Amino acid sequence: MGFVVAAIPELLWWVIVIFMAGIIGQFGKSLTLKILDRFSKGKDGDEKGEREEVTVSAEPEVEVDPKELKKRTKEEKKRRKKEAKARKKAGDDGL
Repeated sequence: MGFVVAAIPELLWWVIVIFMAGIIGQFGKSLTLKILDRFSKGKDGDEKGEREEVTVSAEPEVEVDPKELKKRTKEEKKRRKKEAKARKKAGDDGL
């Protein structure tokens, strides 16, 4: 019984140490993300949360073959990547 009573303060000490390390780590993570966000906004000149507008049409939905949908999605990703690359290149040439 004496061993259990003597181990409680040491166990409590380690629980507190681990808890404090977690708090410090979480603070460091949030601070790092804020710093990185600030630098990324400065380089691109636009905000990270920028989103494209989506238009909704009144046309009825047509079922699309899954393979066709995958192909369209892939083409859309390529188009966006190409546009982003062109914007970046245009921004770099101006300096």
